[in-house]
Amino acid sequence: MELHDPDPPEEVLMRVYARLGGTFSAWMAETHPRFPREGLATRYADHPDGNYRRLAVRDPAATPALVERLSHDPAVWTRQAAASDPRLPLHRLREALHIPELASSAGANPALPEDEMAAVLNRAGVPA
Repeated sequence: MELHDPDPPEEVLMRVYARLGGTFSAWMAETHPRFPREGLATRYADHPDGNYRRLAVRDPAATPALVERLSHDPAVWTRQAAASDPRLPLHRLREALHIPELASSAGANPALPEDEMAAVLNRAGVPA
């Protein structure tokens, strides 16, 4: 079964992801609509590989506390995933706006209050 199959089973997508690590093909597997989401926090929040810890953020059951913890992760991709997640507590979201490698992800977070989002855009020179 190939990745461009319109309806690959979840386990095939996870095998592709596991085999290909941080590659474009792994990203394609992860962004596929059938890529598993439930249970990822339990399975991967403490995984030794940051690519897997990042998956924990995709789990709808990931708690705000877990998302905040992952926003401090050693792996930048994991921190960025957490910074863009609307469950990230507002105090940490505000901090992330001032951390260069997280600012873009935090600035795009839909939980950022509108007035703060406008301030981010103003600082970036984006007209209203």
